[in-house]
Amino acid sequence: MSSAVLLPIYIIIFVALIYFVGIRPQQKRRREMEELSRSLRVGDEVITTSGIYGIVSEVEDGGTIILQVAEDVDIRVAQAAVSRKTTPDDHAAPVADEPAKG
Repeated sequence: MSSAVLLPIYIIIFVALIYFVGIRPQQKRRREMEELSRSLRVGDEVITTSGIYGIVSEVEDGGTIILQVAEDVDIRVAQAAVSRKTTPDDHAAPVADEPAKG
């Protein structure tokens, strides 16, 4: 086969590779984040993208939520800043390493 015939095939393969490796996973992640944002309810324990743990105490109009981060300490954050909901396992204290023998 001549290179003139193979070039369009290579271009199609390259475009498909970019789509399946770059664009499609990004679209999937965006849909997951939108679903998470829509599913936020009062009482949900969440982690923000900046690493702040909190409990949703109010979902406001305009894309913001109020997080209770400590007793009597509330902060307002964008719903888009919530990276995931947490489970009780996320709050477990790390197991300390055994002391060195010697």
